[in-house]
Amino acid sequence: MIRKTSIVVGIAAVHFIAAKLIVALTMEMGMFAAGSSRATGYLGDILVWITRVLFFPVITLSLYSRKWFPGDWIYVPVVVNSLLWGITIYGLICFLKRFRSR
Repeated sequence: MIRKTSIVVGIAAVHFIAAKLIVALTMEMGMFAAGSSRATGYLGDILVWITRVLFFPVITLSLYSRKWFPGDWIYVPVVVNSLLWGITIYGLICFLKRFRSR
């Protein structure tokens, strides 16, 4: 049980870090594009798409009022989202292992 929980938390931690990095990278790309006459192009579109995938089912933090999650509490929905991803990915791995063993 502890092993399963640590695997899920590990997957969730990797997802959380990836989500934080992709948001920072996407925002940096947007700021670069806003400061120049060039559009972000395909790379910007890909980064936005990856951000949407990583934040599914939360979709976007703009759905949450800052009054609900003041300051760093805004990371609560992100952590919950990462845990959902961790549980889903681990469940899928277990399902595929069980399916292959038959």
